Amino acid sequence: MSDLLAAGILVGLLADADDLDGLRALADAGSWTAAERLADLLAEAGDLERLRARVQAGDEIAAERLAGLLARRLAEAGDLDGLQALADAGSRDAAGRLAGLLAEAGDLDGAAQILGTRVVASDEWVAVNMADLLIKQGRREEAERLGRFGLNLDGSIACALRD
Repeated sequence: MSDLLAAGILVGLLADADDLDGLRALADAGSWTAAERLADLLAEAGDLERLRARVQAGDEIAAERLAGLLARRLAEAGDLDGLQALADAGSRDAAGRLAGLLAEAGDLDGAAQILGTRVVASDEWVAVNMADLLIKQGRREEAERLGRFGLNLDGSIACALRD
């Protein structure tokens, strides 16, 4: 059995046993798998304090999960300003949730602006969301052009493929 496989099995056993200390020890020793599973468990439990401690220790996975958890809570509370601040800080999850809330409220232009900002930030997933939003706005031709040709670097919809 390879070391990588054995480490994965150990992470799974520790996670199944809710052994957060064991996962933390492995994560601190450099196990990306343990760090990811630990961050997932802390986020699922809503443990902001321990996630913040992991973030302060330099755990980027925990930072992503913390931002996601905060974005979910802000969205549930309808806190558009909080979501905007989190999106401005670089949270993809917050930007997506903010765009979704704006679209649900009928502010399709505001949602498009949020998604356009993410395009400029090179967020790969945003083109799909943008196409859906364009269709909701009745701009099917633009959505089809987006699907066919993609986006320019400035976030505008490309007109044709470049050579």
